[in-house]
Amino acid sequence: MRASRRAFLSTAGLAAGGALLATPEKKTSAPDMAVPRLKPRALKAGDTVGLIAPSSYIFDLWELDAVAPRLASLGLKCRFGRNVRARRGYLAGSEAERLADLHAMFEDPEISAVFCLGGGYGTERLLDRIDYGLVRRHPKILLGYSDITGLHLALGKLAGLVTFHGPVAISALPEWTLGYLRKALFSSEPIGAVENPPETDALAPEFPRHTVSPGAARGRTVGGNLTLVSTTMGTPYEVDTKGKILLLEDTGEAPYRIDRMLVQLGLAGKLADAAGIVWGTCTDCEPSRSGFEINLSMSELLDDLLGNLGKPVLAGLVFGHTKEKATIPLGVEAALDATNRTFALVESATTPAA
Repeated sequence: MRASRRAFLSTAGLAAGGALLATPEKKTSAPDMAVPRLKPRALKAGDTVGLIAPSSYIFDLWELDAVAPRLASLGLKCRFGRNVRARRGYLAGSEAERLADLHAMFEDPEISAVFCLGGGYGTERLLDRIDYGLVRRHPKILLGYSDITGLHLALGKLAGLVTFHGPVAISALPEWTLGYLRKALFSSEPIGAVENPPETDALAPEFPRHTVSPGAARGRTVGGNLTLVSTTMGTPYEVDTKGKILLLEDTGEAPYRIDRMLVQLGLAGKLADAAGIVWGTCTDCEPSRSGFEINLSMSELLDDLLGNLGKPVLAGLVFGHTKEKATIPLGVEAALDATNRTFALVESATTPAA
């Protein structure tokens, strides 16, 4: 997941060739008004999780062998979608195959949650074909990050579902990451304060937080990967930030590309509408230190574009494209205090387990 999408597509060689745009299936039309929120049930030991690959093909299929033992350590059983080993160039199968697995897992009464195996590229191809009514009739935990932000945005907006920005199923689960995953998925209590991983050297912190702009705000969480938030603009799935806490992160993007995407959100009013902003990290996003390249650092860029909005902005929360990552529910009330560098999830994201 840490490799940039650009590097991934270059490696994959755009193998899908000229068949990039398949004929779409009959789609469910988007509703004209906001959909009431739905919270999924919390997980419990013994539950079965459905595993889907809605995005990129997983080139190392041996990674799939480690998923069942990893989930068994959480007391969960798993069932792979019938198409997770399908391939169409750099995609994990055709749109029809990936969509069939998504719909099947939400519809199956034996499946308690839907975990995405990986990210990469491809979820946006599914958004105008999803049966949002089906998802709403069978609300379940959806877990993933990176390209899965496309599903977070669409299911939150058109199905009203609270979803979970957190590890994909092939991700490692270090102890700190595992702790937040358990809090988010196995409890119907609010997660509370989201800290960063413990530091081994207080004088040279690995996970520093920075106040870009002071202040405090409350609002429901929304957002995820900046690239997906940017590329869904102008569509029925674009992010609604009004009165929300906007969370953003990315990986493998040069500062000028981060600049371009943040400016786009600013010109669209999305930054002004937000109650507050949390910038996570941007791994592998620092400018080149070789030659005579003239560039802005990420800190300069964030100060330029987010520091004068007149609202709280906090940078450095550990979620997304990092080895350790907090699981953050999207669509629940959060409290941001950028002055004191704190962020807390103050509303439960699930209903009690059955």
